[in-house]
Amino acid sequence: MNEFKDDLRLLNSLQIVRKHIFNGACHLLDNANYYQLKEDICEYFDVEFNDVLVVGSGKLGFSIKPQRRYGAFNDESDIDIAVVSTELFQKIWKEAYLYQRSGAYWPKSADFFKYLSEGWIRPDKLPSSKYFSFTEDWWNFFNKLTISERYGPYKIRGGLYQSWFFLQEYQKICVEQCLTEVKT
Repeated sequence: MNEFKDDLRLLNSLQIVRKHIFNGACHLLDNANYYQLKEDICEYFDVEFNDVLVVGSGKLGFSIKPQRRYGAFNDESDIDIAVVSTELFQKIWKEAYLYQRSGAYWPKSADFFKYLSEGWIRPDKLPSSKYFSFTEDWWNFFNKLTISERYGPYKIRGGLYQSWFFLQEYQKICVEQCLTEVKT
């Protein structure tokens, strides 16, 4: 955490995201377990290995979210996964569009499309319906990882990003808040 805080005085938000979030070891998992977690995810979703990464407090060892700023990763924390895949993103976007056009019940559709416009898909905003199988597939996969406790007794949750640009921009939000706090 000290290096991160020092870098707030030396680097811009993009550089901090690249150095501390997109680069380096995962705080929570040793290299063998980090490799295996990424391998499990990329094989299941048929995405590139390097397009899967742990983000958040599992990556850094502490949170940069405003509600828990600099709080250590703990037993209440989740392992947050970012999956970056234009192909998978577009597939789910198309399915979501067709689902909405069908007029099917989807109470979280407005929230879903808000996040979609920001370049990512939050699975908790997807339709929960037997007619939209991706939602169940996604949750079943991540719940199985969680239940296995192979990566510790933590919930494992994922988000799907259209591109590295959108993941980067989302990560910069909290980093920029940290930078603002340092300057005030």
